[in-house]
Amino acid sequence: PGKEFLTVGQPTPWPPHEDSWRAWRMMEKPDLDELVEHHENLVDAFKAEGVEVIIRKPDPWDPPYTVKSIYCDDVAHAAVYGHVILRMYDSIRKGEELPTFQTLAEHGIPVVGMIFGDGMVEGGPCGWLDEKHAIIEVHYPRGNTKEPGVMRANEWGQNQYANIIKAQDPEVDIRMGPGYGTRKGTIHYSMVDRHTTVGEAKYYDKYLTDWMKAEMDWKFIKPPDDLVSIDTRGFAKGPDCGVVLEPGKIITSDQYPKATKWFESVGIEVVEVHIDSLIRPRNSGSIHCLCGSLSRDPEPKSY
Repeated sequence: PGKEFLTVGQPTPWPPHEDSWRAWRMMEKPDLDELVEHHENLVDAFKAEGVEVIIRKPDPWDPPYTVKSIYCDDVAHAAVYGHVILRMYDSIRKGEELPTFQTLAEHGIPVVGMIFGDGMVEGGPCGWLDEKHAIIEVHYPRGNTKEPGVMRANEWGQNQYANIIKAQDPEVDIRMGPGYGTRKGTIHYSMVDRHTTVGEAKYYDKYLTDWMKAEMDWKFIKPPDDLVSIDTRGFAKGPDCGVVLEPGKIITSDQYPKATKWFESVGIEVVEVHIDSLIRPRNSGSIHCLCGSLSRDPEPKSY
């Protein structure tokens, strides 16, 4: 977090140039010192677990405005090797591509493609299930998702990303969701172990879960009802599974001790970190949104 948060409350650089917190997609007036403290908490927690952390270059614009750039998982995602710079749907996210590209280049991480033209895709619902299976979906179906131009843009962006992956490894099986029909529910965000997700299969597309079970013998761990909420689309969410550090070990917010206790009861090791100003309900993303994976260990072969 940087000086971009000091711009909140001024008219936005994009139309209709409103100045409310909501126009800036904020739930409250941001406290930059607190945001930085919580960011450092997360960095320290990852480093304590042996994770190398790269900090993205700051907002280069005048005035700075990219207050959602804290959610690094949205702007770029991995291909088989190297990264792809994505093209996000929202005006508040435009401009994150440049510092992201520069940061990747400075650290020797190849950028192997960029989404161009009218194509749109962003990272939240794009995920690798293992080295040969991936999913790509519209981030969040919205009121205009059904409009023909938006629909074509979403599908064009998804196809561009999928084609980059396929060019590197034709054996990767990719499932795509255009934003109409049943949502995948960011299954990869809920993973806690190899081919294992916290959630109920009935809330996902049946053909998707049939494929997952047939291809990967996928398992779903049903959470207790009191740790689950039903969103406006009737989709069950929760508990927040954070980021997987290794099979059976996650790092997540310390906001939900009841969820932590349940995770531990089913054999999942939990590392907690205090970051509540960066995530819901005080902000608009999750701990997983805050972290974009750049490199990972090979998938375990023992099971």
